[in-house]
Amino acid sequence: MTTALTIGDVARRADIAPTTLRYYEKIGLLSAPSRAGGQRRYDDAVLTRLEVIGLCKAAGFALDEIAVLLHDDAPGRPTSRALAEAKLADIDAQMATLARARGIIEWALKCTCPSIDTCTCGIHCPQ
Repeated sequence: MTTALTIGDVARRADIAPTTLRYYEKIGLLSAPSRAGGQRRYDDAVLTRLEVIGLCKAAGFALDEIAVLLHDDAPGRPTSRALAEAKLADIDAQMATLARARGIIEWALKCTCPSIDTCTCGIHCPQ
């Protein structure tokens, strides 16, 4: 059974602004919901879709790319696959950069020298 959620209910539960919901409808990321008394009434499945959109945004996809991912129904979904593969490469590069940053921060925290530039404590900056 589905629940008829108001725009305010969805906005609160998804932690986004009602204007964002309206915008997502306008650009086709969300289907237009049913209406009751002129007010939008969303199926609770919209929350899952909004979570997917949020995760895609967090991964660095632009809204137009997310639209492609959500609407690509071509056999084998080659366009979506190409976008996903490119994004995975970007994420891997970001993760490598973050791992290096983490190593440097950990090194800096362990170093007891007055200056990292003149470190002589034997702890080496990760390469």
